[in-house]
This record gives sequence, C-alpha cells and structure tokens, in this order.
Amino acid sequence: MKLIELHIYGYGKFEDYVIKSLDQLQIFYGENEAGKSTIMSFIHSILFGFPAKQSAEIRYEPKNNPKYGGKIKAFFPDRGVAVIERVKGKAAGDVTVSLQDGTVGGEELLKDLLKRMDKSIFQAIFSFNVHGLQNIHGMKGEELGRYLFSAGTLGTDKLFNTEGLLLKEMEVRFKPSGKRPLLNEKLKELKDIQSSLKNAEQQNDQYSELMSMKEEVSNKISQLEDEIFVLEQSGTKLREYKRNEKLVLEAAALDRKIQVHNPSFFPEDGLKRLEKLDEQHKSIQARKLRIDEKKDQFLKDLERHKPNSDLLEMETEIQARIENLPLYDQLKQEKRLLESKLEEITEEIDQLNDKLHTDFNEGNIHEINTSIFIKEQADNVEQTEQRLVNKKLELESSFEEEKKALADLEARAEAAKEDLLAEAKRTVLVNNLDLLENKERIQAELQYVMDQIESAKIKEESEKARRRQQQKKDQTQLLLLGSIFLIVSLWGITNGSWFLAGIGIAGLVFLLAARLKSTEKMPMEDRALSRLLERERALKESLNSQPEGNAYMIKSLLAKDEEARLRHRELMIKIEQQHDRFEKVVQQFEAWEADEAQLKRKRSELLKQFGLTDLSGPIKVVDAYQLIEKQKQYFRERKRIKESLKSVTGSLSEMENSLKMLAERFLHNGKLAPVEAAGLLKRTLREAIDQKSRYRELTGKLDEMEEESLSLMKEEEVISQEKDRLLEQAGTEDEDGFRMKAENASLVKGWKARLEDINHQLLVSGITDEDRIMILTGIPLEEQIEENESKLVKRKRELSAKFDLLADVKHKMKVLEEGGIYSELLHKYKQLQHEFTEDAKEWAKFAIARDLLSKTIERYKDERMPRMLAKAESFLSILTDGSYVRIIPQISGSGFLIERNDHVLFEANELSQATAEQVYVSIRLALAADHHERYPFPIIIDDSFVNFDHNRTNRTIRLLREMSNNNQILIFTCHRHLLDYFAENEIVNLQEKSTNIV
Repeated sequence: MKLIELHIYGYGKFEDYVIKSLDQLQIFYGENEAGKSTIMSFIHSILFGFPAKQSAEIRYEPKNNPKYGGKIKAFFPDRGVAVIERVKGKAAGDVTVSLQDGTVGGEELLKDLLKRMDKSIFQAIFSFNVHGLQNIHGMKGEELGRYLFSAGTLGTDKLFNTEGLLLKEMEVRFKPSGKRPLLNEKLKELKDIQSSLKNAEQQNDQYSELMSMKEEVSNKISQLEDEIFVLEQSGTKLREYKRNEKLVLEAAALDRKIQVHNPSFFPEDGLKRLEKLDEQHKSIQARKLRIDEKKDQFLKDLERHKPNSDLLEMETEIQARIENLPLYDQLKQEKRLLESKLEEITEEIDQLNDKLHTDFNEGNIHEINTSIFIKEQADNVEQTEQRLVNKKLELESSFEEEKKALADLEARAEAAKEDLLAEAKRTVLVNNLDLLENKERIQAELQYVMDQIESAKIKEESEKARRRQQQKKDQTQLLLLGSIFLIVSLWGITNGSWFLAGIGIAGLVFLLAARLKSTEKMPMEDRALSRLLERERALKESLNSQPEGNAYMIKSLLAKDEEARLRHRELMIKIEQQHDRFEKVVQQFEAWEADEAQLKRKRSELLKQFGLTDLSGPIKVVDAYQLIEKQKQYFRERKRIKESLKSVTGSLSEMENSLKMLAERFLHNGKLAPVEAAGLLKRTLREAIDQKSRYRELTGKLDEMEEESLSLMKEEEVISQEKDRLLEQAGTEDEDGFRMKAENASLVKGWKARLEDINHQLLVSGITDEDRIMILTGIPLEEQIEENESKLVKRKRELSAKFDLLADVKHKMKVLEEGGIYSELLHKYKQLQHEFTEDAKEWAKFAIARDLLSKTIERYKDERMPRMLAKAESFLSILTDGSYVRIIPQISGSGFLIERNDHVLFEANELSQATAEQVYVSIRLALAADHHERYPFPIIIDDSFVNFDHNRTNRTIRLLREMSNNNQILIFTCHRHLLDYFAENEIVNLQEKSTNIV
C-alpha cells in the first residue's frame, strides 16, 4: 500500500487541505502546533475510523467547518488505485471506497483492502515515535532488555507491561516466603484452626451422644405434632358435620318427595313456548295480507319505467367519451404548445449550428463522442490550460527575480574584486613576512649547516686516510686472488678442463666488479658535502636579502586582503548557486513550452473529434463540448416533440370520430360539434340511467315481497310443526291437557331448586355423599366429638414433655459448644478451606496466563524472531557503522544480549543510552520490514531520531532510503536540520498556508 494523495475536508486546524504526489520517502516538516500530529491522526482515522467520543484519543473535529473528514488516494498492489473517503456519520464515520475497476463499497471493502488489519496493531508495528525512546531513558537493569524484547514482538511495551502486571497480581495473592499476601495469611490461619480442631475432637464423644438423643427427641416431637394436627382436623370436621346436620335431613326429605311426584317428561318452559307460538302465528297472517296489496301496486309502476336497453349497453363508451372531453381541450392546447416548441427548438438548433460554424443534423450529431471520458479530457485540457497560464506568470516573475538577483550578485562580486591585492604584490608581501618572521630560524639553520660542513670535512679527511689504507690492503688481496684465478684458468685451458677454466674466469670477473663498486662509493660522500655547501650559500643569500619593513603592517595588509578574498569567494559561490536557480527557471520555461505544445495537440485532437476543425475564432474545449452536448439535447428534444405531436394529433382525431358516430346513432344528428354532441349524449344517458335505476329498484322490491311472502308461509308451517311437537313431548292431545300438566311440573321444579341450593351449601361446607350417609346412619356426632377431644388433650401433654427434654439436651450441648469448640471450629475450617481454594483458583488464573505468555514468547523466539532479528542485526550494523553486529535473545525469559564486533556480549542496560536507542530503532524497523510481505503498509515515524548526532542521523536516513524501495516511509519532524538530508520534492512544509501542496 502506498499513499498517493491526502485531501482533508475538515480535520483539526486543516480545512480543504490537499497534499499530492507523496513519494516513497516523504518528510513532513512543521514547527510546534503546525499540524503534524493532526496529519498522522487523519491518516489513522480515514483508514480505521474516527476515535469514539469516550476515547482518550483526540477526535480533531473542526471548530468552524461543518465538514468533518476527508479522503485518501492510495495504491494497492493487488487492487490498483483506490480512493477512501470517510465523513461524519455514525460513531466511526461513514466510509466510501472506490476502486480503479469501478467497484464501490464501504467498511467491509476497506477491511479487505487493509487485510483485516486492526488500528492498534497498525500503530504498534508501522507507526512509532519519540515516546518509545523516552521510555528507554527511564528504565534500568533487566527492564530495558524486556522492553526491547516487547518492542520486537508487538511493536509496543504491551508485552512488557502485561508480564509485569501478571507477576504483580500473583505476588499480591501469594509469595513463597511472604507473610502479608492473602493466600499466605489464609494458609497460616488454616494451620492454626486445624491445630485447635484436633484438640476439640477429644470432647466429641459426649457431644455425639447428645446429638443422637436430640435427633431422637426431635423425631418424636415431629410425630406428635403430626398426630395433633390430624386430631385437630378431625375435630373441625366433626363440628362442621354437626352444624350442617339439619340441611342433610332436609335434603333427604326433598329427594323422596321429588321421586314420588316427579311426572313423566315435560318440556322446559313448555307453557310459555306454546303461548309464544300462538302470538307468532297471528302476526304472520297479518303481514301476508299487507304484502299482497303492495305487489299489485309495484307491477303497475314497472310497466311505466321500462328503460332504453340499446343506449344503456353503450353507457361505458359514452361515459368514457364524455369524461375525456376535458382531455380533448387539453390535447388541443397541448398541440398548439408542441407546435410552438417545435419552432423554438428548431430555431435554437440553427443558432447553435451558426455559433459552431457546422451543419449538424439528426444523422451526424450522434456520431460525435460526448462520453464522460471525453468530458473528463476536455476538463483536463481546460484545467491544464489555466494551470499553464498561471505557471507562465509564476515563471516570468521567477525569471525576473532570479535575473535581477544574479545581476546584483555579479555587481557585488566585481566591486569586491577591486578590493583584492594583485597576486604579485601579495606574493611579495607573503615572502617578506615569511622572511621577517623566520630570520632567527635561518640564522640557526645556517649555523647548523656550517657545523655539519665542518664535521663533514673532518670526517672526509679521516675517511680518505682510512680508504687509502684499505685500498692498499684490498689491492694486495685482489692481486693475490687474481693471480690464483688466473693460474686456475690457464691450467684449465692448457689441460682442457673447461670447468676449472670457467671458475678462474668467473673469479676474475667478480674481482673486477668488486673493484669498480668500491670506487663508486667515493662520489656519494662528495655529493653530500656539496649539498651542504649549496644550502649554506642559499641561507647566506637569504640573510643578505632580508627586506626592510614592519611585519605588523604587512600582516594587517594581508589580513584585510584575506577578508576581501573571503567575501569575494562567498559571492562567487552565491553566483554559482544563483546560476543554478536561474538555469532551473529556464529549464522550467522549456518544460512549460513542451507542456503547452502537448496541450495544443490535445486541444486540436478533441476539437477534431467534435467535428470543429474549421473554426473561424478561438473557442474553449469545454465550451465546445457543452455546446455540442446541448445541441444533442436539442435534437433529442425535437425528436421527442415530434413524436408527442403525432400522438396528440392521433388522439384528437380518434375522439372526434367516436363522438360523431355516437351522435348519429342516438341523437340522429352527425353534424353536431364534439362539445355539443357530448352534452346531449350526457343528458340522454342520464335520463336512461335514472329510468334503469327506478326499474331495478321496483324489480328488487317486488322480488323482496315475493321472498317475504314465501318466508312467511314457511314460518307459518314451522310454527304449526313446533306446536304439534310440544304436545307430543308432553304426552297430551290438546292444549288443555298440556296446561294442566304444566302446573304439576312447576311444583317439582321448585323442590329441585331448593334441593340444589342445599346441595350447594353442603358442597361449600365440604360435606360429601359419604359424609351424608355417615351423618344419617352412623354413631351420633356428640359422642364422636367427645372422643376426639380426649385424644387431642393426651397428645398435647406428651408433646410438652418432649419439648422439656429437648431443651435439657440443647442446654447440655450448648455447654460443650461454649468457646467455639469442635462444630464451630469444623465449620470455620471448612469455610476457610473453601475460601482458600477459591483464592488459589484466582492465583492459578494469573499463573497460567503468565505461563502461556512465557510459552508464547519462547515459541516466538524459536519460530518468528530469528527472521526479524536477522533484519534487525543488519540494520543495527548499519546504524552503528559495524560496531555492533548481533542481537541474541536471552536463553530464558525475555530480553536481549548485544554482541560487539570484538565478540564481547552486553546486556541492554550495559549499553550507552544512544546505542540502546539504536537497538530500539533497529528492532522496530525490522518488525515493520518483517511484516511487509503480508501487510505492505507505509511506515510512519514521528521525531524518533532527534537524540542522534550528525553521523548517526546520516546513517539512519541512509537506512530509511534503502527501506523505502519496499516500504513507503513518512517522517514527521519539527527539526529543521533534518531537511538537509532530503530533496526538495521529498519535503512537505506544513508552514505553508496554501490549500494545495504538490
């Protein structure tokens, strides 16, 4: 992923702020509060969402701008260029992602692009700042190594903090040698209670006997209470029997009377039902007479209101034509409007053709390409043209400024050159000053040379005497040896022994060479003496030629000349720099001319695509595109109007013909105007509809009367059948017998009602049928009540005695339990044992978590860390210029050993502060580089090298440049001296007020 462009709508202090063309290595410079942290937060927020309002992170909502958010253009290797836009909406903002292939999505698509990367993990791995170095400053001993290990694992100090937190939580609960932790205290208390419990067990035998007696007495008390409860319930029931005894006797008497006087079956409410049927029969006969009279009157009215059936059959069509009459006027008006619009739009088309000097028609206008792509090209040409105009003005201004500055510098250089001393004069002054300052040195050197000459002469004389003696000695030896070698050679030649002859000749040659070498040494000593004599003569000449003058004055002149020369050199350097700037402006002019030529070609090609090659005057490409697009709209509009006019004309003709046909058929006049014919048809149709409605109403009423008459006949028949069924059910032949039987049934009904009331009262009192039989036939209730009371009194006396015995047992047990002996101690021991177990489980959670963390660390050290450390070692070697070459994980736990190039190992706390910072930076950069293959995200660095000296900073920037070949690196700083390490196009100056930075 590479960030290409940032566009801030509103975020913190930035409003409508654009940063374009971000490089692989980009530095953002700004003084304090210039907005560096805002830009970093903006990148994080657009990619991962705005911080929540309850979050500790700053949301950077703009104060004076309602727009909150912005967009980022970025390149993804597998998806191409994507535009990620996030604006204010839900908690994290509303995000829209647009890909190069036209795909548009939201939060899910963004998560896919970011490979499900979490914001906290991204900040931990790919974003680090000076706070990580500040944490190093405050750490000592083993903490520093653990912190570096945590930074290399997660990118943050979370692992370091988590390990410390788990250890702290464990030590709060338990320490092997501690006394104050919770588990230590409870363990001591458990031991004390266990000792007391053993002492209390000795008294447990007597206590067990009392416990058994207490349980036995308690069971007997429960048994007596159950018996008393049963006796009390039985007494209550017997008293209830006594209270309801009279009702039971009355119910038995009523039951006997009902069985004696109960008649055969008689219908329920039979007499009322018979009287009601007689009344209904009389009412039906009266209604039948009234209906017959009405039927005669309705038949006469039907004959008078018979409707026109032909006209009513055409009702739907006539109604439709009448209802469409307003549409007829509307269509006529619409026709006039369409004809007027057709003339206007034809005139507009002709005017646009005149403006464009073309003859576009419906056939060739659609051949012109006015797609969005062409429009975008036209907009680009227009924008480029405006940009080139602005660029030209800027370049002309820059050209004049640079030219004026160059002329000013050259004039100043010429003026400074006039203040310089001539080279010959300056040389003389320098030599004179040198001679004046070195006179004593020359005298001392002359004395030394003279002493050397004297010594050399003495040495030469003694050497000559020694050589003469040596020469004599050598000559004697040479003559002797020469004679020997000569004799040997002559002997070999004479006797034919060429080997001996060769040895003799070789010896003679060797002696001759030695003689010549000894004579060559003599001139070398003569040459050394000659050089000393030559140096003596030169020194004497120097002393004789010492100039007259003041050394202080010469120094003053030379110092003044040196200042003038320094000013002149500075001006010449500035002139060279100004020449370079001037040349850059000239090169920019040339680039501008090339862009302008390319723009003219694009403009000509677009106009040619628009069919506008023969324009008499200049025209903007965008204007031409808009005019052609407008002309297309006019042609489309004219075509639409023609089709609408044709449709309206057809509708008008169809309406007029249909109204004419209807008028001829029903009004017998086909010459009426459409509006007049419609009015007459409407009135005629309304009359026919009224007649039809009246006819239908009369027919309906007549049918209703017929139905009502049939219904009455059926009701009359049903009533007769119902009366016969009642008499048959009662077993009588006439109504008089039926009425006598009804009186007897009324008496039995009253007895049954009383019996039912008594049964209900007995049921409420809980008296069942078995209870009734017992009351009527069993032992007298008075005797049963007395016997039950006697048993109840006896059981209550027994219960009281058992309660006294239980109180005595409890008192004895209480005496044994005083002081909290066995049972209390046992309860306390079990409770404390349970609490200890629960607290131990809590301690075990943290112990297991710490163990899992340790195993995870070991696994990371074995599997993933070697690859990361290899990169970190390479980076550390670069940063320390080869002084430190290896980073070795500790054998157990977390932490590192650092190996120097002489194979000496250091723990992290033994390093200097600056070297520890370099180790931290190496590990963080290696962590980001190690994740690059899976997560190719940019690395964001915030002032993490401010404590480095010049050399370390230089090596760090060199390393970042190498890494930028793979990762995009964004550096945020407030230190101006870091800008010297970057090119101008790599710097984004946040101090600039422009809303667009390219």
